Amino acid sequence: MSKDNKNLHENHRERLKEKFLKLLEEGMAEDGLEDHEFIELLLFYAIPRKNTNEIAHRLINEFGSLGNILEADTENLIEIEGISHHTATMLKLMASCAKRYINDVNDIKNARLTPLNINTYIKNLFYGHTKEIAYAVLMDSDCIVRKIKRLSTGTVNAAPLYPREVVKLAVNERYPYMILAHNHPNGNAMPSGSDLKITKTIELALNFVEVRLVDHVIVSGEQVISLARNFKFFDR
Repeated sequence: MSKDNKNLHENHRERLKEKFLKLLEEGMAEDGLEDHEFIELLLFYAIPRKNTNEIAHRLINEFGSLGNILEADTENLIEIEGISHHTATMLKLMASCAKRYINDVNDIKNARLTPLNINTYIKNLFYGHTKEIAYAVLMDSDCIVRKIKRLSTGTVNAAPLYPREVVKLAVNERYPYMILAHNHPNGNAMPSGSDLKITKTIELALNFVEVRLVDHVIVSGEQVISLARNFKFFDR
C-alpha cells in the first residue's frame, strides 16, 4: 500500500469512527449508520491494516443484513474473501455479547411472564441462533422465571425433546410451572406433527409430578406461535 493510499485509508477509518460517536451522542447510532458501516467499524478491530469497506460490502451482498451476518455460521463467514477465522470469531462474539446484553437488560431470570410480554421474552431466547434449540423455562407460583435450561441443540431442522429429561428437570427443580420453547431457524413457526405429539407426551408426563406445562412456544424469526393460544392445545 502506498503512503497516499495508507493515509486515505486511515482518514476514512477516523471519519467513520467520528460519525458513529457523533450519532451516539445524539442518540441516533442505531438508525444513523447503514448495515455495511456497522460491519466496517467492527472489522476495523479485527483487521487493523486493510481496507475493510470492500469486505463489509461482500458480507452484505452474501448475507443481506447485519443481523444475518452475525447469525451466520463461522464456516460460512470464512468462505468470504478477507474473512479469517479470527475475524469470524469476533463477529460471532459480537452476536453473543448482544444476546447477553438483551438478557441482562430484561433481567431474564427474574421476569414475570404475562400474556403481554411472553412472545417478546421467548423470542429473545433465540436471538443469534442458527440451529434448532429447545429450552425449558421454569416458573414459580407467581409466574416469575426462576430457571432457564437448554434441553438440546440440534441441526437447522431438528432439536430433540426427551420427556424423561424434561420430567427429571422438573422433579429436581421443584417449580410448579414450565414453558417449553424451541425455534425453527429455516422455516415458519407452525408446529409439525411431531411437535404436537411430543408436547402432549411431555404434558401428560409432567402431570404425574404435579408440574403444569403452561405452553409450548415456537419461534421463527419474528414469528412466535403459542400452542396454548393458537391451538387451544393444553387441558385446563
